[in-house]
Amino acid sequence: MNRRRFLKSGSLGAGAAVALTGCGGDEKLIPFLIPEENIIPGVDQWTPSTCAVCPAGCGILVRSAPGEARVLREGQERRQTVLQVKKIEGNPDHVVNRGRLCARGQAGPQILYNPDRIRTPLKISGPRGSGRYLPISWDEGLSLLERKLEPLRASGAASGLAAIVGHSSVRRQNLMSEFLRALGSERCYREEPLGAPVLREANRRVFGRQELEVHDLENAHYILSFGADILGAHTSPVRYNLGLGHFRQGRPGERGKFVQIEGRFSLTAANADEWLPARPGTEGEVALALAHVILKEELFDKESVKSINGFEAFRQWVLKKYAPEDVAEALDVPAKRIARVAREFARHQPGLALTGGAAVAHPYGLFTAGAVHSLNALVGNPGKRGGILWTASSRKRAAPVPAPARQWAEDLVSAPGSIQVLILWDANPAYRAPASAGALESLEKTPFIAAFSSFMNDSTAYADLILPDRTFLERYDVVEPEVTAGTRVVSLVQPIVTSMYESRDCADVVLALARKWGGKTGAALPDSDFREYLKRNLGAEDVLNHGSFSAEDMDSFWSAMKGKGVWVDDATDKARVTVDLTFLPGAEPLPPAERESAEYPFSLQPFASLALGEGNTANLPWMQELPDPMTSIVWGTWIEMNPRTAVEFGIEHGELVWLESASGKIEAPVFLTPAARPDVVSIPFGHGHRFYGRYARGRGVNPWEIIVPRSVKDTGEPAWAATRVKVIKTGQKARVIQLGQDRGHTPEELHR
Repeated sequence: MNRRRFLKSGSLGAGAAVALTGCGGDEKLIPFLIPEENIIPGVDQWTPSTCAVCPAGCGILVRSAPGEARVLREGQERRQTVLQVKKIEGNPDHVVNRGRLCARGQAGPQILYNPDRIRTPLKISGPRGSGRYLPISWDEGLSLLERKLEPLRASGAASGLAAIVGHSSVRRQNLMSEFLRALGSERCYREEPLGAPVLREANRRVFGRQELEVHDLENAHYILSFGADILGAHTSPVRYNLGLGHFRQGRPGERGKFVQIEGRFSLTAANADEWLPARPGTEGEVALALAHVILKEELFDKESVKSINGFEAFRQWVLKKYAPEDVAEALDVPAKRIARVAREFARHQPGLALTGGAAVAHPYGLFTAGAVHSLNALVGNPGKRGGILWTASSRKRAAPVPAPARQWAEDLVSAPGSIQVLILWDANPAYRAPASAGALESLEKTPFIAAFSSFMNDSTAYADLILPDRTFLERYDVVEPEVTAGTRVVSLVQPIVTSMYESRDCADVVLALARKWGGKTGAALPDSDFREYLKRNLGAEDVLNHGSFSAEDMDSFWSAMKGKGVWVDDATDKARVTVDLTFLPGAEPLPPAERESAEYPFSLQPFASLALGEGNTANLPWMQELPDPMTSIVWGTWIEMNPRTAVEFGIEHGELVWLESASGKIEAPVFLTPAARPDVVSIPFGHGHRFYGRYARGRGVNPWEIIVPRSVKDTGEPAWAATRVKVIKTGQKARVIQLGQDRGHTPEELHR
């Protein structure tokens, strides 16, 4: 075909195509005449805010753009052009995460657009726990809530009112505590990350400061970590990953050494320079065996120990009872190894010792935390560069501190019927407690439960009234991270988009009730909305005219915060650090051999997973699909076991087994790993939800169902790592879904 014929045939084809367009049905272009506010068509917007998926307080930049969506307004769905969140990245100007962001933070849009969000107020229409509800209006929901609260307020019997607030927002915990206190109730309870209350109490006893300490990893030369999975699901994974990266590679010609001491081969243990697989629950004794070497060989800081209260009694006690050669067999760590690590730590200063996780989740967890801090005290690192520091925010305006959530069930047991109305605010106490501890039964016995929540979780399903709360991408909040050394950081959470559903910021609901009732309650909480509450509690005298930027008044400060996302005060906390070790000799635990059981030969070591944490992100498919870094397993629960143990019991990889404790039993498949101690079985937290949406409901098992309800001495916190179990073979196989080893499975097929 020549060029002329080719062009001619092409013209005929184009003409035919144009002619045929008239043969189809009519098409209508329907413009969206009600655009969302603040939309610039075709232009992306990047807005600074703060991630609230966990309490770490990482700064984020949220990309949003116009898009079409179905929105719910006044009970009617309609299509509308709205601003939509497209992506979340780390904020490079934020002091906590410096532009990085973990997988859970990246999954923020799946919280906002989750198909299982509660879209309208709900009233129970079936038995509690059935999940059957009827949609109602906000007016009806608020009227019902007020009818239940008003008699308690009017009669002066507000002690019958209680609330449990989740750990995603300290400011909301404070608001609810102030609200209840103004009504005459002290029963505000808070959820906190696992282990945090024990660490706070240890800090109070040793250093006289109840906030969490900050670990200056970047400037340390030697790090001892006792059970703290700082690269996994510790207090601030991004912050610790950055710190450890600088510790390893950020100082040319100088590389620190990192030693992990714990009974499970965690992500942190896998990345440590050295792992000491001590017998679970003996981490405190390992710390004191290290202290013995430092004391005996006088490797301690001679000047610093002069100011330690109780030093001489502590020294005599440790030298008498914790010689490495005397305790090595009980700890299952060679004496020579203990001595070598102790000398390295003392001679490579500045160095620091830290703890967390399962190490402080035994009945003697407070003792363990204190023993670890004794190492810091001996080398003189508290309050020093490369050691342990504190955030300057601890000096600022104090707010009423709610009681720990576990105390709620204890109060109900000790005084049955004393709580008439319970408010659950982004909390899930029925999931995060031993099944035999009575949390679920306590919910069932409470006459009226109201829930402020975005999702139907394991506890919300027992509420009589559910008011849909907004997510962190639709509301205001302020976070002051506890992971920044010597500075005060104020990080803003701000709404990126308006809600697609009939949700409200329940902080505004609480403030509206306070204003309506007036009197003492209205005087305590006079703010028109939660923004004004946040401004008032930041304190103009604390933030104006100093820090990373200055402002003339709080309105100007707030406007600047909306553009920057974070304010930093570099003024160092110069509060004098005191050290007191007097409580340790009296808190000594039982010998390790007396903690074991012939009937239950294995130590159960639950752990917070990198993707699901303690279970709050189990409803996000991205997190279910994120492979566990140590096993590559997705979409389900597994039990880590040593191959030698498996051979002894005739168990194969992937076989279903029962884990049975004195409190119950659960079934899950076995994952064999030579890194597991032969006397330990490990299982992740996060799965086993009875509710919480299509991606979490009925998937895997919840270790809390078999955890024996023991507590950490002198704190009352659950000793969730102190349970002993036995393994029962079933002879059945299960599909253990591992990245790179399984193909062709849909989410619905996984772990049926």
